[in-house]
Amino acid sequence: MKRFVQYAYYPFLLAGTFGITYMMIHFYPETAYPFIPISLIILYALIFIFGERHLPFKSEWNGILIDTKADFLQSFISLPVASKLAELALPFLMYYPLIYVQEHVGLIDLRKEYGFTFQVAVALIAGEFCYYWFHRATHTWPLLWRLHAVHHGAKRVYWMNAGRFHFIEIFLGGFAFYIPLAFFQPYPDVTIMIIAISGITGFLEHINIDFKAGWLNYIFNTAQHHRWHHSNVVKESNTNYGKVLIIWDLLFGTFFLPKNREVEEVGTIADVPYDFIGQVKYPFTHKG
Repeated sequence: MKRFVQYAYYPFLLAGTFGITYMMIHFYPETAYPFIPISLIILYALIFIFGERHLPFKSEWNGILIDTKADFLQSFISLPVASKLAELALPFLMYYPLIYVQEHVGLIDLRKEYGFTFQVAVALIAGEFCYYWFHRATHTWPLLWRLHAVHHGAKRVYWMNAGRFHFIEIFLGGFAFYIPLAFFQPYPDVTIMIIAISGITGFLEHINIDFKAGWLNYIFNTAQHHRWHHSNVVKESNTNYGKVLIIWDLLFGTFFLPKNREVEEVGTIADVPYDFIGQVKYPFTHKG
Protein backbone atom coordinates (compact mmCIF):
# COMPACT_ATOMS: atom_id res chain seq x y z
CA MET A 1 0.00 0.00 0.00
CA LYS A 2 2.81 2.39 0.90
CA ARG A 3 4.52 1.78 -2.45
CA PHE A 4 1.27 2.47 -4.31
CA VAL A 5 0.80 5.77 -2.45
CA GLN A 6 4.42 6.75 -3.15
CA TYR A 7 4.01 6.34 -6.89
CA ALA A 8 0.42 7.61 -7.13
CA TYR A 9 0.84 10.74 -4.99
CA TYR A 10 2.59 13.06 -7.44
CA PRO A 11 0.68 12.18 -10.66
CA PHE A 12 -2.61 12.30 -8.73
CA LEU A 13 -1.99 15.84 -7.46
CA LEU A 14 -0.55 16.97 -10.78
CA ALA A 15 -3.54 15.66 -12.73
CA GLY A 16 -5.82 17.15 -10.08
CA THR A 17 -4.25 20.56 -10.61
CA PHE A 18 -4.93 20.45 -14.34
CA GLY A 19 -8.41 18.95 -13.96
CA ILE A 20 -9.72 21.12 -11.12
CA THR A 21 -8.35 24.31 -12.69
CA TYR A 22 -9.87 23.41 -16.06
CA MET A 23 -13.28 22.81 -14.47
CA MET A 24 -13.13 26.04 -12.48
CA ILE A 25 -12.24 27.98 -15.61
CA HIS A 26 -15.39 26.74 -17.32
CA PHE A 27 -17.69 27.25 -14.33
CA TYR A 28 -16.30 30.52 -12.94
CA PRO A 29 -16.69 33.94 -14.57
CA GLU A 30 -13.46 35.63 -15.63
CA THR A 31 -13.69 38.04 -12.69
CA ALA A 32 -13.30 35.05 -10.34
CA TYR A 33 -10.24 33.57 -12.08
CA PRO A 34 -7.74 35.04 -9.54
CA PHE A 35 -9.40 32.96 -6.82
CA ILE A 36 -8.70 29.66 -8.60
CA PRO A 37 -5.03 29.29 -7.52
CA ILE A 38 -5.94 30.37 -3.98
CA SER A 39 -8.70 27.76 -3.80
CA LEU A 40 -6.32 25.05 -5.01
CA ILE A 41 -3.63 25.98 -2.48
CA ILE A 42 -6.10 25.89 0.41
CA LEU A 43 -7.31 22.45 -0.68
CA TYR A 44 -3.85 21.07 -1.31
CA ALA A 45 -2.37 22.47 1.91
CA LEU A 46 -4.43 19.94 3.86
CA ILE A 47 -3.14 17.13 1.64
CA PHE A 48 0.46 18.33 2.05
CA ILE A 49 0.22 18.51 5.84
CA PHE A 50 -1.37 15.05 6.06
CA GLY A 51 1.21 13.54 3.68
CA GLU A 52 4.18 15.07 5.49
CA ARG A 53 2.96 13.67 8.77
CA HIS A 54 2.25 10.13 7.58
CA LEU A 55 4.78 9.63 4.75
CA PRO A 56 7.70 12.02 5.43
CA PHE A 57 10.93 12.02 3.47
CA LYS A 58 12.69 13.17 6.67
CA SER A 59 10.67 13.26 9.88
CA GLU A 60 13.04 15.83 11.42
CA TRP A 61 11.95 18.35 8.76
CA ASN A 62 8.38 18.31 10.12
CA GLY A 63 6.77 20.42 12.81
CA ILE A 64 6.52 24.04 13.87
CA LEU A 65 10.12 25.21 14.24
CA ILE A 66 11.99 28.50 14.48
CA ASP A 67 11.60 29.15 10.73
CA THR A 68 7.86 28.43 10.45
CA LYS A 69 6.58 31.98 11.03
CA ALA A 70 8.89 33.52 8.42
CA ASP A 71 8.13 30.74 5.93
CA PHE A 72 4.40 31.41 6.33
CA LEU A 73 4.84 35.15 5.74
CA GLN A 74 7.10 34.53 2.75
CA SER A 75 4.86 31.94 1.09
CA PHE A 76 1.44 33.46 1.69
CA ILE A 77 2.08 37.21 1.74
CA SER A 78 5.40 38.17 0.18
CA LEU A 79 5.30 35.68 -2.71
CA PRO A 80 1.74 36.36 -3.99
CA VAL A 81 2.13 40.14 -3.64
CA ALA A 82 5.49 40.29 -5.45
CA SER A 83 4.31 37.87 -8.15
CA LYS A 84 1.20 39.95 -8.79
CA LEU A 85 3.24 43.13 -8.97
CA ALA A 86 5.52 41.51 -11.56
CA GLU A 87 2.49 40.43 -13.59
CA LEU A 88 0.98 43.93 -13.45
CA ALA A 89 4.29 45.66 -14.21
CA LEU A 90 4.96 43.68 -17.37
CA PRO A 91 2.65 45.64 -19.75
CA PHE A 92 4.18 48.93 -18.59
CA LEU A 93 7.83 47.90 -18.55
CA MET A 94 7.53 45.95 -21.82
CA TYR A 95 5.39 48.53 -23.63
CA TYR A 96 7.99 49.83 -26.09
CA PRO A 97 9.58 46.43 -26.83
CA LEU A 98 6.11 45.03 -27.51
CA ILE A 99 5.24 47.91 -29.82
CA TYR A 100 8.54 47.46 -31.67
CA VAL A 101 7.98 43.73 -32.15
CA GLN A 102 4.39 44.32 -33.24
CA GLU A 103 5.46 46.85 -35.87
CA HIS A 104 8.54 45.07 -37.18
CA VAL A 105 8.00 41.38 -36.52
CA GLY A 106 4.42 40.86 -35.44
CA LEU A 107 3.29 39.42 -32.15
CA ILE A 108 2.85 35.69 -31.88
CA ASP A 109 -0.89 35.30 -31.59
CA LEU A 110 -1.52 31.84 -30.19
CA ARG A 111 -5.22 32.51 -29.95
CA LYS A 112 -6.05 32.47 -33.65
CA GLU A 113 -4.94 29.01 -34.71
CA TYR A 114 -4.12 26.91 -31.68
CA GLY A 115 -6.19 25.25 -28.97
CA PHE A 116 -6.11 25.67 -25.21
CA THR A 117 -3.69 22.80 -24.44
CA PHE A 118 -1.19 23.87 -27.08
CA GLN A 119 -1.29 27.48 -25.86
CA VAL A 120 -0.64 26.40 -22.27
CA ALA A 121 2.24 24.12 -23.32
CA VAL A 122 3.98 26.71 -25.53
CA ALA A 123 3.62 29.58 -23.05
CA LEU A 124 4.78 27.35 -20.19
CA ILE A 125 7.84 26.07 -22.04
CA ALA A 126 8.78 29.61 -23.10
CA GLY A 127 8.26 30.98 -19.58
CA GLU A 128 10.38 28.15 -18.21
CA PHE A 129 13.18 29.03 -20.62
CA CYS A 130 13.32 32.62 -19.36
CA TYR A 131 13.05 31.57 -15.71
CA TYR A 132 15.71 28.87 -16.11
CA TRP A 133 18.34 31.41 -17.16
CA PHE A 134 17.28 33.88 -14.49
CA HIS A 135 17.52 31.18 -11.79
CA ARG A 136 20.87 30.04 -13.12
CA ALA A 137 22.09 33.63 -13.00
CA THR A 138 21.14 33.87 -9.31
CA HIS A 139 23.73 31.16 -8.65
CA THR A 140 26.51 32.87 -10.61
CA TRP A 141 26.05 36.64 -10.21
CA PRO A 142 27.04 37.82 -6.70
CA LEU A 143 24.36 40.51 -6.45
CA LEU A 144 21.57 38.12 -7.44
CA TRP A 145 23.04 35.38 -5.25
CA ARG A 146 22.69 37.57 -2.16
CA LEU A 147 18.97 37.73 -2.90
CA HIS A 148 18.70 34.02 -3.70
CA ALA A 149 20.68 33.03 -0.62
CA VAL A 150 17.54 33.68 1.44
CA HIS A 151 16.02 30.63 -0.24
CA HIS A 152 19.11 28.49 0.22
CA GLY A 153 19.48 29.33 3.89
CA ALA A 154 16.65 26.90 4.72
CA LYS A 155 17.80 23.93 6.81
CA ARG A 156 14.85 21.80 5.76
CA VAL A 157 12.69 21.41 2.66
CA TYR A 158 8.95 21.22 3.34
CA TRP A 159 5.77 22.51 1.75
CA MET A 160 5.59 25.89 3.48
CA ASN A 161 9.06 27.14 2.55
CA ALA A 162 8.16 26.93 -1.14
CA GLY A 163 7.81 30.72 -1.03
CA ARG A 164 10.89 31.47 1.04
CA PHE A 165 12.39 34.01 -1.36
CA HIS A 166 13.44 37.61 -1.02
CA PHE A 167 10.69 39.97 -2.19
CA ILE A 168 12.92 41.50 -4.90
CA GLU A 169 13.88 38.08 -6.27
CA ILE A 170 10.22 37.03 -6.45
CA PHE A 171 9.47 40.14 -8.48
CA LEU A 172 12.40 39.60 -10.86
CA GLY A 173 11.75 35.88 -11.19
CA GLY A 174 8.05 36.43 -11.79
CA PHE A 175 8.87 39.04 -14.39
CA ALA A 176 11.16 36.58 -16.20
CA PHE A 177 8.56 33.80 -16.09
CA TYR A 178 5.71 35.97 -17.39
CA ILE A 179 7.61 37.71 -20.22
CA PRO A 180 6.43 35.21 -22.89
CA LEU A 181 2.82 35.83 -21.85
CA ALA A 182 3.25 39.47 -22.81
CA PHE A 183 4.35 38.44 -26.31
CA PHE A 184 1.95 35.55 -26.80
CA GLN A 185 -1.05 37.43 -25.38
CA PRO A 186 -3.03 34.30 -24.43
CA TYR A 187 -6.62 34.41 -23.26
CA PRO A 188 -7.21 34.74 -19.49
CA ASP A 189 -8.05 31.03 -19.14
CA VAL A 190 -4.59 30.08 -20.44
CA THR A 191 -2.88 32.58 -18.15
CA ILE A 192 -4.71 31.38 -15.04
CA MET A 193 -3.93 27.75 -15.86
CA ILE A 194 -0.23 28.59 -16.04
CA ILE A 195 -0.40 30.52 -12.76
CA ALA A 196 -2.22 27.62 -11.06
CA ILE A 197 0.25 25.03 -12.35
CA SER A 198 3.21 27.18 -11.33
CA GLY A 199 1.81 27.75 -7.85
CA ILE A 200 0.98 24.12 -7.06
CA THR A 201 4.13 22.63 -8.57
CA GLY A 202 6.11 25.15 -6.52
CA PHE A 203 4.73 23.50 -3.39
CA LEU A 204 5.18 20.03 -4.90
CA GLU A 205 8.90 20.79 -5.34
CA HIS A 206 9.26 21.35 -1.61
CA ILE A 207 6.91 18.88 0.07
CA ASN A 208 8.59 16.67 2.67
CA ILE A 209 6.88 13.54 1.37
CA ASP A 210 8.62 10.36 0.30
CA PHE A 211 6.91 10.07 -3.09
CA LYS A 212 8.34 8.72 -6.34
CA ALA A 213 7.56 10.60 -9.56
CA GLY A 214 9.07 7.98 -11.90
CA TRP A 215 9.21 9.04 -15.54
CA LEU A 216 7.58 12.36 -14.65
CA ASN A 217 10.97 13.33 -13.18
CA TYR A 218 12.09 13.85 -16.78
CA ILE A 219 9.35 16.36 -17.54
CA PHE A 220 8.56 18.17 -14.29
CA ASN A 221 10.78 19.62 -11.59
CA THR A 222 9.74 17.55 -8.57
CA ALA A 223 10.83 17.46 -4.94
CA GLN A 224 13.13 14.58 -5.87
CA HIS A 225 15.15 17.08 -7.94
CA HIS A 226 14.65 20.12 -5.81
CA ARG A 227 16.04 18.59 -2.61
CA TRP A 228 19.33 18.24 -4.47
CA HIS A 229 19.05 21.90 -5.44
CA HIS A 230 19.03 22.63 -1.69
CA SER A 231 21.96 20.33 -0.92
CA ASN A 232 24.67 21.87 1.26
CA VAL A 233 27.17 20.58 -1.32
CA VAL A 234 27.49 23.52 -3.72
CA LYS A 235 28.23 21.38 -6.77
CA GLU A 236 24.95 19.52 -6.18
CA SER A 237 22.90 22.62 -5.45
CA ASN A 238 24.01 24.30 -8.70
CA THR A 239 21.61 22.05 -10.63
CA ASN A 240 17.91 21.61 -11.38
CA TYR A 241 17.04 25.25 -12.08
CA GLY A 242 13.58 24.64 -13.53
CA LYS A 243 10.44 26.13 -12.04
CA VAL A 244 7.68 23.84 -13.28
CA LEU A 245 9.54 21.79 -15.88
CA ILE A 246 12.95 20.10 -15.88
CA ILE A 247 13.38 19.99 -19.67
CA TRP A 248 15.80 22.92 -19.93
CA ASP A 249 18.04 21.34 -17.29
CA LEU A 250 18.12 18.19 -19.39
CA LEU A 251 18.98 20.17 -22.51
CA PHE A 252 21.62 22.41 -20.91
CA GLY A 253 23.33 19.79 -18.75
CA THR A 254 22.22 20.88 -15.28
CA PHE A 255 19.91 17.94 -14.56
CA PHE A 256 20.92 16.08 -11.40
CA LEU A 257 19.09 13.08 -9.93
CA PRO A 258 21.34 10.32 -8.53
CA LYS A 259 19.68 6.91 -8.48
CA ASN A 260 21.46 5.24 -5.58
CA ARG A 261 21.42 7.89 -2.85
CA GLU A 262 19.30 10.64 -1.35
CA VAL A 263 20.24 14.14 -0.26
CA GLU A 264 21.43 14.32 3.35
CA GLU A 265 21.97 17.88 4.60
CA VAL A 266 20.39 20.95 3.01
CA GLY A 267 21.17 24.65 3.38
CA THR A 268 24.01 26.10 1.33
CA ILE A 269 24.18 29.31 3.36
CA ALA A 270 24.67 29.15 7.12
CA ASP A 271 24.02 32.70 8.31
CA VAL A 272 20.60 33.61 6.83
CA PRO A 273 18.33 34.79 9.69
CA TYR A 274 15.25 32.78 10.62
CA ASP A 275 13.01 35.84 11.05
CA PHE A 276 11.16 37.55 8.20
CA ILE A 277 12.64 41.05 8.68
CA GLY A 278 16.14 39.59 8.96
CA GLN A 279 15.64 37.81 5.64
CA VAL A 280 14.45 41.02 3.99
CA LYS A 281 17.57 42.84 5.22
CA TYR A 282 20.00 40.01 4.50
CA PRO A 283 21.06 40.87 0.91
CA PHE A 284 21.86 44.45 1.99
CA THR A 285 23.70 43.63 5.23
CA HIS A 286 25.55 40.45 4.24
CA LYS A 287 29.18 41.14 3.39
CA GLY A 288 30.03 37.87 1.64
